[in-house]
Amino acid sequence: MPPKKDIPDLLIDAALKLATERDWHDVTMIDIATRAGISVADCYDHCSSKADILRRFVKQVDREVLADLDTEDFNEPGHDRLIAVIMARFDILSRYRPALRSIITSGGDLGPADGLRAIKTHFGAMRWMLEAAGFQTSGLHGNMRVAGLTAVYAKTFKYWLDDETTDFGPTMAYLDRELSKAAGWDRRVEKGLGKASSICGKISKRCRNFSFKKSSDADERTAPDAPSDTTPSTAANS
Repeated sequence: MPPKKDIPDLLIDAALKLATERDWHDVTMIDIATRAGISVADCYDHCSSKADILRRFVKQVDREVLADLDTEDFNEPGHDRLIAVIMARFDILSRYRPALRSIITSGGDLGPADGLRAIKTHFGAMRWMLEAAGFQTSGLHGNMRVAGLTAVYAKTFKYWLDDETTDFGPTMAYLDRELSKAAGWDRRVEKGLGKASSICGKISKRCRNFSFKKSSDADERTAPDAPSDTTPSTAANS
């Protein structure tokens, strides 16, 4: 029996091999466990479904890309770094392209819940790719940037599946064009968010000033009257 730590990798490898041989829709978890040489019970303990295996595969690819990062790469412009990171991802995926074609053709064989989890997984993957290329992904702008790259990656991935060149030059050119268009959108978003932040800051300041003024006016209205200069004794004498 293989070590438990190796079981997920064996299941991923078996699933991708079966996807190459037949329609992904027809592949079952029992088929995957049998091909991996693992008991059904052990398969159940590590992966709950084919969608779970695919999510683990995505994270496996993420890790391989991140493991090959060189700190010197961060001296390059962000656009070039991002292209390098995404193309490194395609180089890794090229070993599994027949399997990926089968999986994409069947739509991943995902139900609604699995589809949402798959989207979350891919958003997470693109966040790491952006971070690896030196881009900020926090806050509203960062989340919009992640969503934008996810859309660019999905379009480029479909283009890459049909790219039969050895160096994927056409895919790189396509990615360059799409990222350039996305960069223009990103700058407009950053500028728009900057203006919105400035306007919100001014409104917030005015609200604070108005609140302070109202509080001061209320304090004046509720303050006790000043004592009279005429005392009871002086009033009686008069």
